[in-house]
Amino acid sequence: MNRIIEKFDTLTESERRVCNYIVQNMHEVETININELADKSLTSKTVVITMSQKLGFSGFSDLKYYIKTYNASQHEHITTEAFNDSVIALTKMTGNLVNYSNLQKSAEAILNAKTVYIAARGTSKSVAQHLNHLLLTIGLKCIILDDYNLLSIITPTIDPREVIILISLSGETRKIVEAAKIVKSRNVPIISITSFTHNVLARMSDINLYTASDSVATATNDGISRVGMFMIVEMLANEILYQKNPT
Repeated sequence: MNRIIEKFDTLTESERRVCNYIVQNMHEVETININELADKSLTSKTVVITMSQKLGFSGFSDLKYYIKTYNASQHEHITTEAFNDSVIALTKMTGNLVNYSNLQKSAEAILNAKTVYIAARGTSKSVAQHLNHLLLTIGLKCIILDDYNLLSIITPTIDPREVIILISLSGETRKIVEAAKIVKSRNVPIISITSFTHNVLARMSDINLYTASDSVATATNDGISRVGMFMIVEMLANEILYQKNPT
């Protein structure tokens, strides 16, 4: 895995999409061909080949062999050292994914909003709660919508002078996507935090902040690490604090 992560910051955006798809679908990539990977990552065969070579492999076949060997070395219960390496890798990937212009725009929108709403489901609610705590500490009016029914009741009342932050690792969480549709129809600014994939929530948002993840299959395993999301939330809070008190 480190061989892939180390070169991640040298990749173009299209190449990063392929790389991120591979990281999130390591076992699937063992069995698919180059054309299938290009289709699934919404890129091209040329992009896959170029990315493979930038990562230090002779081509996609060589990369697949590396992935197969890596998968075979993994166990259901990994060691603390291996887990530590994984966290460091995801943190580095998330750092490389950060669009600082979007981070600044997000901070500006939040500071100018009459009220900030935050919504998430499942394990991502812990990220929402942490962000809510940070924004309240900064002195902003912030409301967390972490209850299923509350989300349905409040979203139709949010107005364009406010802003909503929607958090979903997959970007496909049904209730969150439904909330996005409602507020979008009311011209409410949407900031989303999702994994670096082509997903519904990111496409619906005015501003998207991406995070790296080793999987987005939250429907079947909601215990997937949100370490990248916590990193983005901390960076966002820091940017807000900087804009509020630039000196």
